[in-house]
Amino acid sequence: MVGSSRFFGWRIVLLGVVSNAIGVGLIGAYAFMVTPLIEEFGATPAQLGFGMSIIIVSMALTAPVLGPVLDRGPLRATMLTGIVVMLGALGLLSNGSALWQLAVCLAFAAVGVSMFGMLPAKVLIVNWFVRKRGRALAVAYAGTSLAGFAMPPIVAGLIELTSWRGALLWIAVGAATIAAPAVACLAIRRPEDIGEHPDGDPSGTPLPIEGVSAPAVSVRSIARGTNFWLIGLGDALAMCVPVATGLFFVRHLEEIGIARTQIALVMPLMAVFSLSGKLSVGFLADRMDPRPLVVGTLALHVVGLWIVALGTGLESMLMAALPLGVGGGGFIPLPGVLQGRCFGRLVIGRVSGLHALLGLPFMLAAAPMVGLAASSTGSFVAPFLVLGCVQLVAAGVFAFVRVPSAEPGRGSLARVEGVGDPGAG
Repeated sequence: MVGSSRFFGWRIVLLGVVSNAIGVGLIGAYAFMVTPLIEEFGATPAQLGFGMSIIIVSMALTAPVLGPVLDRGPLRATMLTGIVVMLGALGLLSNGSALWQLAVCLAFAAVGVSMFGMLPAKVLIVNWFVRKRGRALAVAYAGTSLAGFAMPPIVAGLIELTSWRGALLWIAVGAATIAAPAVACLAIRRPEDIGEHPDGDPSGTPLPIEGVSAPAVSVRSIARGTNFWLIGLGDALAMCVPVATGLFFVRHLEEIGIARTQIALVMPLMAVFSLSGKLSVGFLADRMDPRPLVVGTLALHVVGLWIVALGTGLESMLMAALPLGVGGGGFIPLPGVLQGRCFGRLVIGRVSGLHALLGLPFMLAAAPMVGLAASSTGSFVAPFLVLGCVQLVAAGVFAFVRVPSAEPGRGSLARVEGVGDPGAG
């Protein structure tokens, strides 16, 4: 038995921090390659914007295939394979000589990141925690904030020291060097696999491994309940907004006359508030119904968006950093909390994978539509106001989710039919 005297689950959270930080950090590094690729290949901004679409599509299409594997297949081997795929793809990308080659390598790199990044981390934590799930997810998602702090200076420094090719190779090797040992040592799917209980509860007899094997639940069984569509649609609407605002935020501030040196003051402040939002909301999610938290964090983020849209100077943007950061960061762990409460531990990978696919059209459409609207109106004011309305709609959708009184699978691990809807089945 592993970790009988000390709950192993917090080491799973540490793995979640590593997976989230490296996964988000690798995706974020793409932004620093834009100018070098324009200079070397003569690429247009539109072509490089298509590169981000390649990342989104590759990860979204991988998720439904990956979900069942994470629930029932060789999880550790899958994550290690993803690290190898990522390393190989980025190595080839750093030697690419044509844009089409870069596009293919980028797609494979995104698949690799999917296999060891945010989705596996969420599956592991939902499996290991029930009562303390909110705080565990929040701490794990703090890895995305760490990536936001650490990656920009690291990537920029490596590009200055070597080139974009050398920087990319060093980043890939460094990521693999950190992630591979963490996955090899810590990736255990469920506490029952090593004789423990979720949350480290000591009571009762540990279930044998065969007692917690995930059943072959069909997509139809998962998707037949309204909760599946409400959570998936709400998450899609909520998450497509930061995709669009993140791409155009700096541009909007520049257009209203804020200098880049001043913008650099806003971004770290927002990151600090985002981290505090994740941690505080994650702890609250373990103590109350998560739906009011979802509605509250999204409403707070809307306030920040509208301040950004209507503000005219640095003071307004510094004021917006608090609601943007706390609201946006606080929302991040909540979909995982709701998915776990409504669907249970045994199918969390499949539910999350299908929700990623459901969100794909929204993620792809958000940024181009904002760009077109800004071109038509001459500014980002109207598009940002509309994005705030989109998040209000997302909050309304989440408000209709019906959280079961008992988490599916918690009392009877064999009973998972009709997951996602109280009384279904």
